[in-house]
Amino acid sequence: MGQPLVDLFALDLTRDVVTEADLRETLPHRGRFELLDGICHLDLERKLAVGYKDWTADAWWATDHIPGKPLMPGVLMIEGVAQVATFLIKKTSGWEIDRFVGLAGLNEVRFRGMIVPPARVYFVAGDVRLSGRRLARMPAQAFCNGQMTLDLELLGAML
Repeated sequence: MGQPLVDLFALDLTRDVVTEADLRETLPHRGRFELLDGICHLDLERKLAVGYKDWTADAWWATDHIPGKPLMPGVLMIEGVAQVATFLIKKTSGWEIDRFVGLAGLNEVRFRGMIVPPARVYFVAGDVRLSGRRLARMPAQAFCNGQMTLDLELLGAML
């Protein structure tokens, strides 16, 4: 771990490659916990997806975390990569689209930078490996301003 899963600078990240309807049909999160504004890269052969979230200077968490120096909470970085991973799992594994994929575990978590709004955060997940019929694991990362801010292995379970 520590190496980027993909070179973001080599990708066209200027347009969504998945419709808003498809994204919302695949992910159950709503309101403040819609941490993906879109999917801007999807490679089903390589089992790799890149999603993003645009945070404004007045993001709902920015006032209170941390007053005077807003920092995106690490748990929201993790949730963002978990959402792009859930989307990828459902598109590549054959798991039912209406089943819930819950966070089952995190391995080798490393926070490597801070995210300060306003910012566009890219969430990357790839190399989905299934263990049995209900567990998936994959590396996932978050990036902001060209810098990796989170690196981990994510485990998801179909519930």
